[in-house]
Order: sequence, then structure tokens, then C-alpha cells
Amino acid sequence: MRWWLAPVAIALLLSSLGTPATLIHAFAQESQTPAEGTMLVPTAEFRLDARPGTGSIDRQNNLITVDCPAPQEEAWALQVQCEPISNSVSAFEVFCVSFDARALPSNTDGLGSIHVSMATNDPWEPIEEPNGFRTFDVPNQWHPFRICFRAKQDYDAKRVYASIQCAEKKQRLEIRDLKLVGLGNVPDASLPFTRLFYPGADNDAWRSEAQRSIDRHRKRNLTIRVVDAAGQPLAGATVQVQQQKHDYAFGTFVGNTPIHAGEDAAKFRDQTKRWFNRVTLPRYWADWGTDRPAGVVKADATAEWAIDAGFEIKNHLLLYPQFIPDRVKQLADQPSRFQTEIETAMDAALERTRDMPIAVWDAINELRDVSLVGDVLGRDYYADVFNRGQRSQPNARWFINEYGLMTGGSERSKHLATYIQQIEQILDSGGAVEGIGVQGHFQADLITMPEAWKILNELSRFQLPIEITEFDVDTRDEATQAQFTRDFLTLVFAHPATTGFTTWGFWEGDMWRPHGAMIREDWTIKPNGQVWEELIFQTWWTDQTVQTNADGIAIVRAFRGTHRVQAEAQDWARIRTANLLEDETITLQIGVSGE
Repeated sequence: MRWWLAPVAIALLLSSLGTPATLIHAFAQESQTPAEGTMLVPTAEFRLDARPGTGSIDRQNNLITVDCPAPQEEAWALQVQCEPISNSVSAFEVFCVSFDARALPSNTDGLGSIHVSMATNDPWEPIEEPNGFRTFDVPNQWHPFRICFRAKQDYDAKRVYASIQCAEKKQRLEIRDLKLVGLGNVPDASLPFTRLFYPGADNDAWRSEAQRSIDRHRKRNLTIRVVDAAGQPLAGATVQVQQQKHDYAFGTFVGNTPIHAGEDAAKFRDQTKRWFNRVTLPRYWADWGTDRPAGVVKADATAEWAIDAGFEIKNHLLLYPQFIPDRVKQLADQPSRFQTEIETAMDAALERTRDMPIAVWDAINELRDVSLVGDVLGRDYYADVFNRGQRSQPNARWFINEYGLMTGGSERSKHLATYIQQIEQILDSGGAVEGIGVQGHFQADLITMPEAWKILNELSRFQLPIEITEFDVDTRDEATQAQFTRDFLTLVFAHPATTGFTTWGFWEGDMWRPHGAMIREDWTIKPNGQVWEELIFQTWWTDQTVQTNADGIAIVRAFRGTHRVQAEAQDWARIRTANLLEDETITLQIGVSGE
């Protein structure tokens, strides 16, 4: 059954996941340890800033109350912030913004929401990349927040300050015991952290329906008919079906680590082959990427490794408007030269990869952020990018890719509407969009399963494959990280429109957000890595042994993919490989006499 012909199944699963009035939310719970260090700024010294007409902020002793009667365009319209700290800051110093908070339900739409940052003034710049600005849900009861930032460089005195921004949505918040604490240059393991709370962990109703959806959409009937030398059915023959590979794409981004030398690189290559059947390869046309000869060589070498290792390959990417080389951005007032540079680069990437067995390309990435290409060449040009790629490599599927749909907090709905509009515009312009990519770089604002399912449903209107293209959960709360990974991966695998799930790395030694890794730098597996291994290679992995019936028939409900099938009778065996995509019947004839 085609996935877009399954509206009843989708409705049943969404119903079991809950209604908007009962949506589950992830929010901060008790931190592991208190923030103990040097007090830099107490509650009384934090400044309360309310832009006229946006709401109010009041302080009574150690309690700060924020009232935002309507969402504002800028979250900083209502904020609590300290003056830049008087002492200088050294690289790798850690600061903790420590407080308790709650949202008052009678004045708040759902849960509260806050942004917390440590930054420099004039110009504004976060002191930690890429985590210098973080978003948290605030529950309806008091919960501690312990949010640490590590300085990426030295800063002069009176440059660095902390702020809490509160005007993103209609809400009334209470904040108490606010302080900024200096912890010094201490290891991550000793830092306090905000423990994420993920309700619904013990709610098995949606999981049961998800498993039914998985059985319906991810499995097929493999019928094995076993006969003797004369073609007569063999009753009681032993049949073993062992999965070798999933049809569903379970992938990871690999960067250039596979082409490094040394023990870690060797372990990385081996682990990649154990856990994944697809790799996403970097091919960034940027100042730091394939606009340089060294970048081209590295991209080609990584692709050669992936081909030799037998992976399905996804190339990331053809056009990334945010990171086209600066020399090209400077040609924006010369459209003809601007277009020539872009097309020369795209054609070069397509030509270099033409003979590679590439299954998927990201044609355009994060179009919402930068409109430069469309501003210079017109919005219809985005369709040309897809068509250029599809003409060159018609055997690949051409995806669009975007972030903020799962991780955008209160902005999710707006980001989703923008994405749908962009996809519609490219399709209406004749663009060969063949797949929809959804990023999932989670931090403290974990999405609920009902919300995630609803987003996938909205995108399925295009009747195109949908994939989670970039997944990680950036937190030191390993227990909740593992639980959310289990739930989100299960939810996505259960949705009939999806065809793949890709982690944005897996080893702490090569992760853009190291806390999001599934394997620590010393190669020990974290709880979220154990979840990955368990689900994909145990729960969703076929390994069954059955006996044929009186008609010589055995039926196995197996996951779609490649399987080794072995039938045994009278000390003889017959082995065959079956690629199961739809219900299939195979016959194994064993050279034994029926007499």
C-alpha cells in the first residue's frame, strides 16, 4: 500500500498521540549539582528591561515577575540582564546562569519559554559557539535552571554579560534566586547542567500504535516454499531468515574523519560500517570548502572511501546560499557574473561526482536564512538548481533541506509555513524536488511526539519522501537524551512518509556539538548509542527460525531489506539471498529424496 493511501492509519496514530490540549512538553528539571563558584552578579544587580508597550517586569526581594500579555517580534523586548562583568574573561572560563523559574498557567499559553545567553556588547556576539543562545521551556511548577557557557576566547573587562529574554510568547513567568556564577576553567564533567524532563516516557499508548504502524509499513511477508529434489513439499524443514541490511536509510554525517590516519580514524571507519547503511558526505562550496583545491581533494577522497566501503551515499550539498564564497557574494550587483560563478561551481561538483553511485543529493540547504541568490537571480532560479542537478544525475533523488521545523520552539509553525511555501514555489516553477529534508538539532526545547507527527503529516501533502537529515540532542543529561532518541527515532520510523534518518555525527571526537554524540571520545558507548544499536539491530532486525508446515511453507513477517534465507532438511541445506521490498515468495529446492 502506498503511504499516501493510508490516511486512516495516520489519523489513528495521531489520535493515540494526543490532542493539542494535552500535548506533552519537554522542560528543565532538577540540575545534577548546584552552581558553586564565585558569585559575580546577585539577583539585585540584574537590570529589568521592558520596551514600552510590551509588558512589565517587577522585582520583589529575590523574586522577579515577567508579564508578557502578547508575543513580541523580538524576545528581548522583555529581558533580565546584568551589566557587563567588571573583570576580564580568559578563554575556556565557564560561567553559570543559575535560577529557578515557573510559568503561571492562568496567564500563559501552554508552557513558558525563555532564551538565555552569555554574550558581548557592541557588537553583540555569543561567548560560546554554537551554543551561546539557548531556548528552554518553562513548566508550571518551580524548576531549577543551571545553564553554563564556556568562553571561546579572551575578553576585556566590561564586555561580557548574561541575559534572559522573555517576550517570545504570551506568558507570565516568575524567576527566583537569579545569579551569575564564575566557575573558572573546569572540565565539563564537573559542571552543573539543566536536566531535561520528558513527560510521556511511561505512556505506552502511542508506542503500541507506532509499533503497529511499523509492522504495517516497514515489514513485508516473506513466504519460503521448501521442496525436495522431485519438487515435492518438504514438511518440517528448518528455515532461518537473518537480516543483512535495512532498506530504510539509517545514516550519519561523516566529515573528513574517514580519510585521517591513526587509530581513532580506523575505529571511526569500522564503527560507521557497523551502525549505518548510508553516509552523508560534505561537499560545501564555501571559502572553507570546495572553493579551495584542498577542499575538493578531501571531498573526493571521502567519497572514494564511502564507495569502497559499500555505503549508500548522500551528497551535502549543491547550493548553500548562506555559505557561498565571499568573493561571489561581492558580485551581487553584477547578476550575470554572479550567476556564472554559481553555475560553474555547481557544474564542477556535478561533473566530479557524475560517475559515483550517489543515491541522494541536498540540492538547496537552509533557504529561509539567506535570500541573496533569489534576490539577485529571481525566485524561479531555485527551480533551475534542482533541474540542473536532476539533468546531470537523474538516478539521484534531489532533496530540499531546512531547520527549525522540529527545533524552532514557538517559531515552529511559522517556519513550517515558510518551508511549505518555498517547496510549493519551487514545484510550481517546475523544479524537480524529489524529497523533503527535516533537520533535528535538539537542545533544551525538545519537541513532543504529537507535534513531530503533525509536522510530518503536514509535509506529506507533497507525496514526496521525507527524511530526518540531521539529528542530535545537545545535552549533558544522558538519560533524557537516550529516552528522547528512542521516542523520536521510533516515531519517525513509524511514519509512512519517511524513508531515512541521519545522525549529524556519532563520535564525540568529531561532532559539531560534542554532547550530542552517541559514542564518547574514548569510544565507550553512551546510553543514546545503546538505544540506536538496540532499535536498529535488535528490535527492528529480522532473525527468525521457523519450520515448514505440511505444504512445505514457512511465512516470516520480515523488515524490508536484504536477508539471508537458509533451509535445512536431512543434513542438507540451501541458502539464498532475498531482497524483500514487497510481499514475496521464494522456493528453495533441497537435493534430498522424497522417498
